[in-house]
Amino acid sequence: MTITTITAHIEPGAGLGPSLTAPLALAEAFAAHLTALVFAADTAQDAQPEAEEAAVAHLREAATRRGIACELRDRGSYAHGIGEVLADHMRVSDLGILTLRGAPGPAARMLLSGAIFGTGRPLLLSPAAAPLAAPPRRVLVAWDATPAAVRAVHGALPLILRAEETLVATVTGDKEVRPGQSGIALTRLLARHGATARFLTLPQGAGVLPALAAAAMEHGAEMLAMGAVRHAPLHSMLFGSATRDLLDRGPPLPLLLAA
Repeated sequence: MTITTITAHIEPGAGLGPSLTAPLALAEAFAAHLTALVFAADTAQDAQPEAEEAAVAHLREAATRRGIACELRDRGSYAHGIGEVLADHMRVSDLGILTLRGAPGPAARMLLSGAIFGTGRPLLLSPAAAPLAAPPRRVLVAWDATPAAVRAVHGALPLILRAEETLVATVTGDKEVRPGQSGIALTRLLARHGATARFLTLPQGAGVLPALAAAAMEHGAEMLAMGAVRHAPLHSMLFGSATRDLLDRGPPLPLLLAA
């Protein structure tokens, strides 16, 4: 199992570098085709086309230098909303990538909502402060035995298979399920795929996200994979508690989400 096609949103302007790090690194590592959507998520920045043109030129040069097949699309390439644009391309990709500069504002949340809940594909959130610069050597999987968690695991599988180790972690007391037994079984499934995996249980403490972030730091995990949940009403911007906390604060490390 591999990644053949990546769709990434690239935010032009100051701080362009971190937005390019994960898309270029993973496209190069997997010899994947990269579709880059280069536009400012905040429509108030639309009056700066020169920043967009500069970002396109910079990305084209970087992709050529690294031998990456790259398709570049700016805002003039489409006419509908930014969330649907990203979602539309992700539906025919193996992975989406979005770089976050701190906690997401309203425009970034539109992108996130479309990418996570409108595609059926995994989305990698790469924090600008610590972008994913290579396939992770150690992956932490947040396991609660939900369908979203299952999809996150399988979406992350190409990265898991390249990692030195994967930690399947369950936060105790989070849900009325029996994730422990299935978590151990998940490590066996990953082993059959060729991955090295082990199971952890974590006390909930101050919350699910702090517990996962602390475990990632303790064990040297470079990426967290977890399921994302959106509650009713349909099309609302309300997310499950761990997902909402993460979006409110911004991801503490590269995060792969699937719904």
